[in-house]
Amino acid sequence: MGQLAGGFAHEVKNPLSTIRLHLELMEEDFESDDSEGGQRNLRKSRLILKEVRRLEEIVQEFLKIARGHDLKQTAVDLAASLSDLVELVRPEADSKGVTINLRISNKIGTVLLDENYFHRAMLNLVQNAIIACEPKGGGDVMIEVGRNSMAVGIAITDTGVGIPDGVRERIFRPYFTTRAGGTGMGLPMARRIIEEHGGYLAFDSVEGQGTRFMIMLPISSGDPLTQIVITPRPTTASGRFKSVDESEDVAVDVPAVVNRVLADSREDGE
Repeated sequence: MGQLAGGFAHEVKNPLSTIRLHLELMEEDFESDDSEGGQRNLRKSRLILKEVRRLEEIVQEFLKIARGHDLKQTAVDLAASLSDLVELVRPEADSKGVTINLRISNKIGTVLLDENYFHRAMLNLVQNAIIACEPKGGGDVMIEVGRNSMAVGIAITDTGVGIPDGVRERIFRPYFTTRAGGTGMGLPMARRIIEEHGGYLAFDSVEGQGTRFMIMLPISSGDPLTQIVITPRPTTASGRFKSVDESEDVAVDVPAVVNRVLADSREDGE
């Protein structure tokens, strides 16, 4: 199914590129036409071009989810990387009345990551947290990072509007979005990237109070995260995920692992 979806998206991508190219040429022609009709056509062509570019972006993200990302993992200073990300989004947070903080509980050291793709996943999660606070006129976003002998844990907690019960099981589905103008690809892309790193992404949310996204990453590539904490099925999209090993009737309790990692890290820092 992934190959079929990838092939379909690829076939859609080619004609979209041709349409965009000709629209750009039309835009150049209309720009030199000062007549009322020429300017009207310029506005129409720009509107269509904007939508075509949006479609190209959606197709590109779909291809990455269907086929996966070509990770180039290196030893990344996770604390420094997340500090840079926080400074990048701080102006956006300030403009929405959101206070953003980063808490690094102990010496994280380096983690084997594709820094560019992992940055994209984290950026999506942090920007979502900021946007969730906007309807309440502002709020707080806390990013907490810890590490123990088991795993690396990251929690992104906001005091926003929370996720309604009827939405929680669908937020990782491609194209599902509750935001005007959203593509519905951000969260599926973020989860795919984290899982390709051998990790897990889960969340807890209370409607009206806020949401907490939790990331669990292996200390090094190939670590068996599924052996850390196991719970009986059934699994839920919000908190527990099925083991990679389909033969095991267990699930990884991501919130429990992340909470334990962060608690251990706080104790180490005291």
